[in-house]
Amino acid sequence: MAQRFQLNPKPFTDPPADPLKRVSLIPRSAEQKLAADNLGERRPLAPRTHEDKHFGEQSEHHNVAASPHNKVMDHEAEKKMSSVVPKTAHHPHSSEDLHDANSRHSLVPRSLGHNSLGGRFGPGKNQAFQRNGRPVFSLSDDRVMADRVLKTHSPDMVFFDVRSLLSVVDDIFKSYVPSIDSSSSSASKPSLVFKDYADHTSFETFADLIDQITCEIECKCLHGGESHGMMTSGIHLDSRNTTTFTVLSLVSKYRWDAKLVLVLAALAVKYGVFLLLAETYATNQLTKSLALIKQLPSVFSRQNALHQRLDKSRILMQDMIDLTTTIIHIYQLPPHHITAAFTDHIPTAVYWIVRSVLICVSHISGASGFKQDQVMSFMEVAEIHENSERLRKINAYLLEQLKKSHLTIEDGIVEEEYQELIQTFTTIIHVDVVPPLLRLLRPIDFLYHGAGVSKRRVGINVLTQKHVLLLVSDLENIEKELYILESLYTEAWQQSFEILWVPVQDLWTDAHDARFESLHSNMRWYVLGEPRKLRRAAVRFVREWWGFKNRPILVALDPKGQVMSTNAFPMVWIWQSFASPFTTAREHDLWSEQEWNLEFLIDGTDPHSLNQLVEGKYICVYGGEDMQWIRNFTSLWRSVSKAANIQIEMVYVGKRNPKNGIQPIINTIREENLSHTLPDLFQIWFFWARVESMWESKQRMLKAQRTKGREGFKEEEKDLVLQEIVALLGFGGEGDGWGLVSKTADLMVRAKGNLFSKGLSEFNEWEVNIPTHGFLKALNDHLMMRLPPHHCTRFMLPETAGIIPDEVECTECRRTMEKYYLYQCCLE
Repeated sequence: MAQRFQLNPKPFTDPPADPLKRVSLIPRSAEQKLAADNLGERRPLAPRTHEDKHFGEQSEHHNVAASPHNKVMDHEAEKKMSSVVPKTAHHPHSSEDLHDANSRHSLVPRSLGHNSLGGRFGPGKNQAFQRNGRPVFSLSDDRVMADRVLKTHSPDMVFFDVRSLLSVVDDIFKSYVPSIDSSSSSASKPSLVFKDYADHTSFETFADLIDQITCEIECKCLHGGESHGMMTSGIHLDSRNTTTFTVLSLVSKYRWDAKLVLVLAALAVKYGVFLLLAETYATNQLTKSLALIKQLPSVFSRQNALHQRLDKSRILMQDMIDLTTTIIHIYQLPPHHITAAFTDHIPTAVYWIVRSVLICVSHISGASGFKQDQVMSFMEVAEIHENSERLRKINAYLLEQLKKSHLTIEDGIVEEEYQELIQTFTTIIHVDVVPPLLRLLRPIDFLYHGAGVSKRRVGINVLTQKHVLLLVSDLENIEKELYILESLYTEAWQQSFEILWVPVQDLWTDAHDARFESLHSNMRWYVLGEPRKLRRAAVRFVREWWGFKNRPILVALDPKGQVMSTNAFPMVWIWQSFASPFTTAREHDLWSEQEWNLEFLIDGTDPHSLNQLVEGKYICVYGGEDMQWIRNFTSLWRSVSKAANIQIEMVYVGKRNPKNGIQPIINTIREENLSHTLPDLFQIWFFWARVESMWESKQRMLKAQRTKGREGFKEEEKDLVLQEIVALLGFGGEGDGWGLVSKTADLMVRAKGNLFSKGLSEFNEWEVNIPTHGFLKALNDHLMMRLPPHHCTRFMLPETAGIIPDEVECTECRRTMEKYYLYQCCLE
């Protein structure tokens, strides 16, 4: 007859409050390993069972033979070990085999074996959950187990609404029983919600199967199978493996996700009946009679112990629900996206979920053996913890793969929609502008129109048969363009075309929503409604096909939806509404008619200076950040104008990309009455934006000529207007002073600050040439004579849609300039 034994380990000096902190769980770390030579604190050697053998491996008996290297043991060691592990056959423990809860919690178990299926406490110290960057939930035994699980899988295309059934199961698992759960003050109680499940599919077809599964797992939990190995929670460890495959054979013809839902439904039936008995035991005679037959009264009388068991089981139930939900989502993917990254691990997941179901049934069963225990044993707590950790790790991996698959699918959809948009705006012929706009903006189907209280929602159809300018921008770099457009948006504009603002953000937040509401509240033109719903394909299209980056663009569409220009801003800034319909042909015609003079340069930026030109005065436009040079330069001009008997008006235009550093200079110029200035920073920005637009427009013309086979660089050499524009861009990009003087359509004289100041101070040397050559020609000839042989000219160009030239000629020496790349986020 087998001998009963008690485990009497040496108690720890200072046991921690949480027993789980004293055990090496998943994954085992080096800090948790106990010293092997300290036999007084050695973990008890758990008897080896069938669970420690490979799946499919047979054994004639349940005792484990000693390994060869352990057959020889000195007498002292054997004597010491006999106090930890008896040399007798093992069998299920009875109540007198165990100490009280405190001594039982102090035991420190170890893994069941080096090649086990993870044992009761996860992989051993030489196992890992990661290998070569891939998750390894178990090693060779798991592969054998997975093959055995696959042999039980023979689906015959039986489908049903797994999500509806799982939602019912989840409701049962989350049920709240006041008589049991009232003892827990930490967890919040869910509110009572009644559901009629009217929209759920009938599961009558599967009722018998669910009952069959329930009977199978409950009977095995009651009797523990035919094993004589270690018992925990009423079921032998080695019989769980057999029961698991028995249950899997019952659901062999169903898909993996359906198997899990059916098995969880069987657990829900068992769990729900148990809760109903517990809830009505004290008030219903029928329930009390049923509980007496099932030997449950003593269980219900121990509310704290019962709550502890249910609380631990609910944690494992939730992990099973989470992993099952993930597997359901996997099988909702298109078939060709269900790759080996999923199928290699789903059988393993199914096995451990079914095995966890057996654990939960053991804990909620009336015959589970816990009616003799006041609290859960450490083995039981660790068992639930181990399986929860295992399921969470598998779920985390599958969720990561699922996320990658969703991204792949979404990328494929975006690519298809992107190609569709390219065809819509390039090859498909439309009869109205609305259809291509609907394709671009879907699912958004309405616009805002009007400013302030008059703003209202309208359909996109209001734009039918109209010229449309799509203002595409983000929410951060739009203020200047909005300011200038507002001043240009007159009734004449509204009669010619409509503006539609399309805000584009890669990622929308609540802050962006507030920013959008603030910006569009006072816009008089059309605004896209709910721009956060703009599709990724549309965002990609405007970025890659139309060239939108950070700077706003103005896409011109004719009444039939044909793209006239992917960015009409340069033409709008230069010629305003006269540039309509913003085609390349119209741009070429405007340049062929345009003369380069000061009136064209300052048109639309400074009405005061234009009036002065009309009156016949000379206009000197200057800039820079050196206040001392500005004082000297303006003083020299006053002396020269008096000596030459001419009238001159000076206008300060700052520099390109003006920031707050320019405003103090403007204030000082006004306070000291040194000269006239542009009204504000927006007008200064607009002046330089027009100069940049002139350069961009000219480069676009040269690019069109290269496309037709003409030599673009030679054309650029002959383009004197382009050379003057490049010179101005060089002046505006530097902080040093510079000046440009002219009169109506006369010669424009320009020079850098120090050279210009020196030429003015030497007025006595060139004033003799004024009567014969005129004032501007005499000044220009003198400046050319004083031009230094060595100089440095540079200018910065904004990155635009594919029109940065490979070569740019210096405006001073006509040599090819070197090209550099500058990345800059702030100009201050």
